[in-house]
Amino acid sequence: MSKALLIIDMQNFVVDRIQLGVKYYPENSIENMKCIVEKFRKAGKPVIHVRHQTSENGSTLHKNSPMSLPVKSFKELSDEPVFIKNTSSAFSSTKLLSYLQDADIDEISVIGAVAGFCVNSTVRMGADSGLKMTVIKDAVISFELDKYHLGAEEIHNVTLALLDADFAQVISSTELALD
Repeated sequence: MSKALLIIDMQNFVVDRIQLGVKYYPENSIENMKCIVEKFRKAGKPVIHVRHQTSENGSTLHKNSPMSLPVKSFKELSDEPVFIKNTSSAFSSTKLLSYLQDADIDEISVIGAVAGFCVNSTVRMGADSGLKMTVIKDAVISFELDKYHLGAEEIHNVTLALLDADFAQVISSTELALD
């Protein structure tokens, strides 16, 4: 069995939110994600991409919207699979689990967006499917929910604490080992 990196929803909508001034946490998360992707690639470990798309006209994540495209620095290499989902979890609307089983991958390191939503759903469903899930806490991004008066850091910390309590190991990027 082996370990793989799962990059969740690193699409242009993430950068757009930041450029529009939406508060996010941690501030170094995107740079940390880039370093982790490079670390997995240099180690020859699988890098798997997941993107959220919808067929709903007018949606930011409509399949024809530029916001649904990958952030340039997170574009897949030719040998890296991409799974397109239309649900919060990367497992419920894709063949991701079958792919992992066929490739004998049972350990998943997770980075990407957004911690309280698709990262959360994916990690929980992966754990429920018997996978060993690891969340790299300084490489997943959270946005504020201004409508509910919830800050990005608060959402990030609560989400990761809940995942760490029962669904995943939560580590920092400096703790990541690829042996």
